[in-house]
Amino acid sequence: MNQHFTTVDRQRNVMLWLGGITLTAMCAALVLVTWTSEGAAIDFDFAQRWPTLVGLSGLVLIFVLYMQHKHLQLAALEARMRDLAVRGAALQARFGELSFLFDVSTQIQLRLDLPSMLDLAAQRLLSCLDATQSSIMLYNEGQGVLEVKAVAGVDQPLVKDARVAPGEGIAGYAYARGESLLLTPKLMKERFSAHEKRERSIVSGLSVPMRFRGQPIGVINVTRTSGDPFDESHVKMLETFAEHCAATVVKTHHHHEMLRHVKQAA
Repeated sequence: MNQHFTTVDRQRNVMLWLGGITLTAMCAALVLVTWTSEGAAIDFDFAQRWPTLVGLSGLVLIFVLYMQHKHLQLAALEARMRDLAVRGAALQARFGELSFLFDVSTQIQLRLDLPSMLDLAAQRLLSCLDATQSSIMLYNEGQGVLEVKAVAGVDQPLVKDARVAPGEGIAGYAYARGESLLLTPKLMKERFSAHEKRERSIVSGLSVPMRFRGQPIGVINVTRTSGDPFDESHVKMLETFAEHCAATVVKTHHHHEMLRHVKQAA
């Protein structure tokens, strides 16, 4: 893409040089056609020379307009190329994040130790999504609450072992409604003002339910305190990861349950 930009700049420079040379030649021609046989005097007899002067002025005007038109075309082409470069870089970054998330999914499926598996996922989410904090909450059917099972990033002591009821707070809302939340400062003030952390500002956040066969089993929370806000592409990627993570959690529970029954039978 940089080669294309170099080509555009080269063409623009060539056009500018041609314009300068052409205007210089036209000025020289204007002097020559008005040169008299009496020396270096310039004859401004418009009655006889106006057709020549008008013709040359018209050619200069046409050339200037043509140059302006080409300059606008080159500028528009350069803008489109830069836009394509930005979109390509953004798309590449999205695919990189998505592949990273699937890599985490593959790794956690190889682990049967649920706490370490969730800790790995929480840690990797920070680097995958360039986040400041991440946490994974699972629903405790016996007590009827969501419990934080893994946390990474800032304020770990405040978040660790936190518990909320379904429908309570941001994570409880996402779990109860089965709805992914793309948190912005505006949304926080309008719907979750009571749950804002006054001591630090959150640029953006995500709260995505973990579903297994359509039923939520927990919530993944990710926040940023600096940088660019999350967008819908991050929501889709985290939803995909949350489904894989939920399936792995359920399979791990089933595996441990099966081992427990085998031990009891033995």
